Amino acid sequence: MMTNDQETNKPLAGRGISPGLAKGEAFVFREPLESDDAFYEIQHADIEREGEKVQRAFETVLRDLAAAVKRVERDMDAKLADIFRAHDSMLRDPLLLKKVHTEVESELVNVEEAVKRVFRRIERKFGEAAEQRIQQRSEDVRDLGRRILRALAGVVSHPLEKIPRDTILVAKHLLPSDTVHLSRQSAAGVVVESAGAGSHAALLTRELGIPMVAQIAGVLDEIGNGDTVLVDGLRGAVVVSPDEDTSKEFAQRIDSYHSDVAKAKAVCREPATTSDGVSVTVMANVGDLEDVEFAAENGADGIGLYRVDQIYLSRNEPPSEEDLYEAILKSLDPLPDKPVTIRLLDVGGDKQLSYMSHRHEENPFLGRRGVRLLLDYPELTTAQLKVCLRLSRDRNVRVLVPMITLAEEMGQIKDMYLQAAKQVGIEPPPPLGAMLETPAAALSVKEIAQHADFFSIGTNDLTQYTLAAGRENPRVADYFIETHPVIMRLLEIIVTDAGDTPLEICGELAGYPDAIPSLVQRGIHALSVAPPLVPFVKQAVRRAHAVTSPAASSSNSSDRRQAAH
Repeated sequence: MMTNDQETNKPLAGRGISPGLAKGEAFVFREPLESDDAFYEIQHADIEREGEKVQRAFETVLRDLAAAVKRVERDMDAKLADIFRAHDSMLRDPLLLKKVHTEVESELVNVEEAVKRVFRRIERKFGEAAEQRIQQRSEDVRDLGRRILRALAGVVSHPLEKIPRDTILVAKHLLPSDTVHLSRQSAAGVVVESAGAGSHAALLTRELGIPMVAQIAGVLDEIGNGDTVLVDGLRGAVVVSPDEDTSKEFAQRIDSYHSDVAKAKAVCREPATTSDGVSVTVMANVGDLEDVEFAAENGADGIGLYRVDQIYLSRNEPPSEEDLYEAILKSLDPLPDKPVTIRLLDVGGDKQLSYMSHRHEENPFLGRRGVRLLLDYPELTTAQLKVCLRLSRDRNVRVLVPMITLAEEMGQIKDMYLQAAKQVGIEPPPPLGAMLETPAAALSVKEIAQHADFFSIGTNDLTQYTLAAGRENPRVADYFIETHPVIMRLLEIIVTDAGDTPLEICGELAGYPDAIPSLVQRGIHALSVAPPLVPFVKQAVRRAHAVTSPAASSSNSSDRRQAAH
């Protein structure tokens, strides 16, 4: 959509994060507490009506919180219910409602605007406190404010759940709790101001096959709601309000790109074997039914990484054990006879659950995430382990523990796993593996192997922690190099020290066609990538020659390098 005086063919240079080409109308997403879209002035006669609206919204949220407390206490770790109780207590404070009423009455603004202003001030006050205990309350305030705004709007869903089909999502920043609501049937492309190649938003868009361009400063000022946008995830370019000739040329490029995709998919179900006869397993990273369907369509040899995170992030309360079991079981239907590796919940860092108590951390990526959080919530972890064990009765299942740093951590999870197996009656239990995502883990493979049946290398975090470059920080994107010689050296160490323990790569490095020959030559012959990339990775394997490098020659036959599928 374009007005007569609007600039045509406005180019915006960024960085291609997820490959592909897309055209559509812009859908601009703003953080609810930061957006001013809902602001309007009211009259004195409207004050009582606005007060009734916010009163009903408070009551709605209180009912939701009460239900959440009961659900969590019944099905999960009772400690998780404390976050809901804290929100309930905060919402019942009469001063909070009074502040909203005062803002409406004194400023004559609608209640949505009043809620935003009040909660911004409270959040800022907590965030600036000297004590960390008080600082952490700012996140509670933000979450509660979002709940009230959703209640005022009469919705319980996330705004991105109803994004129009074939639109271009435009945002300043996308959290995992935002991107989890995207689907292949909604956004045709994504343009964001802040996101790195290793960000979770990047990972998800690649898995969905959605083109994405990031690192465009002031993108919300450059693109308006309804603008026609061309997204080039191959070149990292965006064009706003293209003219007819530009649109036609771009359409031709889209047709050509789709032709290349079709050629790769035509042979995607055939085995991936190098030019000198080495077989390589190419699996898919998934998170729901749609992902698994896409993996099956693209010829995946199995599921190398099933993320349960999306099941937890997409809800306002944690799933029960039965809900989790049913969700995973149903999503596996498209690949009934293929192996599946289920990774336990991996949250922390930039992935926060609104219903889980999480203290403010100065550097959350170096804080309580992955296995550290799993050990802090044993009931939550045991529920997941039991679900995986139950699934193993009918499926070829393996279980993967995220973010292992110390061998002791893996040993503790192993003990919990064996205990859960006894309770469920699964003897012996299916393989339990460790994700290697830190330099410490990479250099402790021999020790971790005492508690692990297999290894999965997460190169995204391994790169982040090795090169000291935050995967979500575009300012250090030039340092985030997954093919850096230091990373490749760590991979060689892992391969050598793993011995006979099977291993694979499930990070983004496995999806880079140019990196495939180097990985194969180092003795890594099991890869797991985003579903749309499976055909292209198989093609890259077929072109590769598995000439054994000196580093890999110390290992035994390549067959042992494949994961036990």
